[in-house]
Amino acid sequence: MKKGLLITLLVIMIIIILIGLGIGYFYYQINREPNIPANGYLKINLGGDIVDNDNSIVQKNITVRDLWYHLNRAKRDNRIKGILLKLSFLKSGFAKTDDIGRIIKNFRKSGKKVYTYIENGGIRELQLASYTDKIYVYPNNGLSLNGLSIQALFLKNALTKIGIEADFLNVGDYKTGPNMFTKDKMTKPHRESMTTLVNDIYNSSIKIISTNRKVNENLIRNLVNDFTTDGTEILKAGLIDGLKYEDEILELKKSEIVNFSVYKETKSPLPFKGKNKIAIIFAQGEIHSGKSGGKSVFGNKIMGSDTIKKYLQSAREDKSVKCVVLRVDSPGGSPIASDVIRHEAELLMKEKPLVISMSDLAASGGYMISLSSSKIIALPQTITGSIGVYGGKFVLKGLYDKIGVNKEIITTSKYANFYSDYRKFNDEERKKYASIMDEIYKLFVNKTIKGRNLPAKDIKSIAEGRVWSGVRAKKLNLIDQYGGLDKAVSEAAILAKLDLEKNVGLKIYPPSKSLLDFIFDILGSKNLGMISAMKSGLERYKTFFPATILPFKIIIE
Repeated sequence: MKKGLLITLLVIMIIIILIGLGIGYFYYQINREPNIPANGYLKINLGGDIVDNDNSIVQKNITVRDLWYHLNRAKRDNRIKGILLKLSFLKSGFAKTDDIGRIIKNFRKSGKKVYTYIENGGIRELQLASYTDKIYVYPNNGLSLNGLSIQALFLKNALTKIGIEADFLNVGDYKTGPNMFTKDKMTKPHRESMTTLVNDIYNSSIKIISTNRKVNENLIRNLVNDFTTDGTEILKAGLIDGLKYEDEILELKKSEIVNFSVYKETKSPLPFKGKNKIAIIFAQGEIHSGKSGGKSVFGNKIMGSDTIKKYLQSAREDKSVKCVVLRVDSPGGSPIASDVIRHEAELLMKEKPLVISMSDLAASGGYMISLSSSKIIALPQTITGSIGVYGGKFVLKGLYDKIGVNKEIITTSKYANFYSDYRKFNDEERKKYASIMDEIYKLFVNKTIKGRNLPAKDIKSIAEGRVWSGVRAKKLNLIDQYGGLDKAVSEAAILAKLDLEKNVGLKIYPPSKSLLDFIFDILGSKNLGMISAMKSGLERYKTFFPATILPFKIIIE
């Protein structure tokens, strides 16, 4: 009996030891620093959508955070000789594209070369490539210059066919968010604001390419107006340096190629390791009350006010953090959640510098959370403003009738079924709802006047829900200066009297997720059934409206 027990214990001990060795080996493998050859070229493949930050354990794409942090490392790394940037059909916004270009421009200050290879692309890819030393393009129509267009989708007639009616109100002639559901075409203010916006973004692209490539703007415009796809014409104009296949780029013939994904796994050199720290908080997505995570019914990531408030509070209370950069990429959302974040930012700003870095979008509620700050920095092609509010509900009575569903409602008080999806607002309810939205609008306007020190007499022409490009926003004093993430960090350091060339540390929110977080994500909310998840999302919007949010989709191609 004793012998059997001893054998059992021995087997258990061996299993425990083997498991321990397996875990140790796994930990060693994931923490082992890859070998980086001397005089290697860092290869960065960019295509599709690019986000500011992705803290998941398995990233799908390279982020702006990745590029900013690791190119700051590569700039100081003697093993890295330069960069090969490969571009193909970028889908990120133009502001984010420009920000990446500025990060590359900063890297080039080290004297290291950056070469671009465009396999497929247009103006967006050429704009980014213009920040590099040389541009090579796939020889058979790899680059097509045909201008930009902006699209607005209208669903009113489609909703009517299935028995759904959108009953919405808005404050501000240019607050066109609900138009997607209530109109079948652009209103005059909608068309005016979108026309100005797309032209501002286009003109900024032409200016950036012209400045970086030292090519006359009119020549570039002529090529675009002719829809030029002939590489020899683009080469002759001086916009690119050659038509080649990737393996024919002479400068890389004798160099080792290091994939960016591999370089990210290395830890030295560390550019930020001092005791005095700069905190960077990434605030991206549609703004809701509660925690960040998941997606809204409109397909946007959700930025939770509780989560961003916690990050701001943590940075404020951390004595080692001397200044903060809040990176905003948001179309807005709940005015309550937006104001909660803005208020927490205001508390932080009283104790240490807070610089806003606007990405592609910092509009409506995304602009509201930026108001309490020491300085607002945006890019010329950032979409911002949209100081306005709208709200309402979807009436599903027609749909219920079509599928044979009937509802009977019992209420305890006059307005108990105010948000009922079984009927439209009556005149009295509509008047009350308009009054609620007017109060929210006044709050937003007054916060803007105070935060930006604007004359009250000028606010009507600036607000009214109108979206502005970074170019217009600077003229209207809605932002302070142009720049990307790199510029925002530099400005924050200056305000905090920190020298970035000396020992300065870095604290990033949200922190990267651990394997345990990843497992909980799978077992938790991500495992909800489709119907349950949709119902939960729709219920959320009963407390979401009235909303300070940009039109649901602005598609610029």
